[in-house]
Amino acid sequence: MAEIISKLRNTMRKKTKKMWEDKFLANIQTQLSHSQDKLERLKNMELFVLDNSLRETTVASIHSHTLQNKHDIYAEIKKCGFKYYIIESFTADHRVGEVFLQELIDKGEDLSGAFVFCDMWESKLSEDKVPLPDISIGLQKCKTFGLRNVMLECDLSDYRIDYKKFNMKKFCEFTMEKVDWIRKNLGADSMIVLNIRDFSNTMRDHPQRMWYVVNFLSRLPADKKLTGIGFEDMGKQLMEHLVAWTTAVRSEMIRCGWEDGQFIFHVHEQWGMMHATNLAVLAAGATGIWCAVCVEGAALGHADSCTTIINLIRLGNTTVINQYNCKYLREAAIRVTQIASGGDPDPK
Repeated sequence: MAEIISKLRNTMRKKTKKMWEDKFLANIQTQLSHSQDKLERLKNMELFVLDNSLRETTVASIHSHTLQNKHDIYAEIKKCGFKYYIIESFTADHRVGEVFLQELIDKGEDLSGAFVFCDMWESKLSEDKVPLPDISIGLQKCKTFGLRNVMLECDLSDYRIDYKKFNMKKFCEFTMEKVDWIRKNLGADSMIVLNIRDFSNTMRDHPQRMWYVVNFLSRLPADKKLTGIGFEDMGKQLMEHLVAWTTAVRSEMIRCGWEDGQFIFHVHEQWGMMHATNLAVLAAGATGIWCAVCVEGAALGHADSCTTIINLIRLGNTTVINQYNCKYLREAAIRVTQIASGGDPDPK
C-alpha cells in the first residue's frame, strides 16, 4: 500500500511540475507576443536621419567649434551617407557656422540636404503676450544664404505666452503664414519640419493643443503639407509616457491621411534611459531621429545615430544598411567626439 501511495505522489509531482513548467513557458510566449509587432517594425523600418553633428556637439559645451572643426565634422557626416543634416542654427548672433557656410557656398557645395534651425517667432512678444508677426531673423538669414530647408522651432507651452489669446487656431494660422513665406522666398520645394521643443510638457499638461496642431497639419492638402514634425525630450519623461504620446500622434497623422509625413525624435540623457527610449519611440511610430552621430551634446549627451542604427541592425534591420554607410558609423562617432571635445570617447 505504501508503495502505491509513493508512486501516486511521484506521478502527481511530475504532473504538477509539468503544469507549472508549461505555465512558465506560456508566460514567456505571451509577453513576447505583446512586443512582436514592435520588434518587426524595428526590423523592417526605413530610418529618416536628420544629422545634427554640426550643432549638437557644441550646444552648452565648454569646447566651441572652430572653423576647421566645422569642416572636419562636415566631412564625417558625408562619409556616413547622411543625406540630410542641420548646418546651423540662425539667430541674431553671428556664429562661426555662418563663416563655414559661406565657404561652402563659395566652393559651390551642394547644400540641397542642408537644414537650418529657425525660430518661428522672436523672443520678444507683444504687450498682450502673443508672438509678433514679423519674419524671424533666422528665416531672413535663410534667404540671405539661399538655404531652402527649415527646422521651424516653436513652443506650445511657453509660460510667457497667453494661449487663450494665441490659441491653437491662431497658432496654426501663424504657422501657415511662415510656411507660405518659406515657399515663396526660399523655394517651393523647401523641406519644412515643425519642431515642437516642448513636446513632452505639452503632452503632459495640454494634450488637446497637440491634437489640434497634429490634426490640422495632417489634413492639409497635398500641396500645403509639411515634410513632418520634430519632437524632443530632455530625458525627463518615462519611456512609457513617450511611447503612449508617440503612438497617439502617429495614429492621428495616419488617420488624417498624412502617412508619408515624417515624425522624428530627439532625446537627451538624464536618467540612463536614452537609448532604450529612442528605440521604444521608433517602435511606437516615430519615423526617424534628429541627432549627432556621437553621444556628445547638451547636458549629459543624447541618443546618437550610431548607436541607434547599430541597434536596428542587431535586430535584423537590413534596410538601414542600404541607406547609410553603417560600417563607418563607429569611426565617425569617434572622430566627431575627438573633434568636438578634444578627447577620446569615454574609455568605459
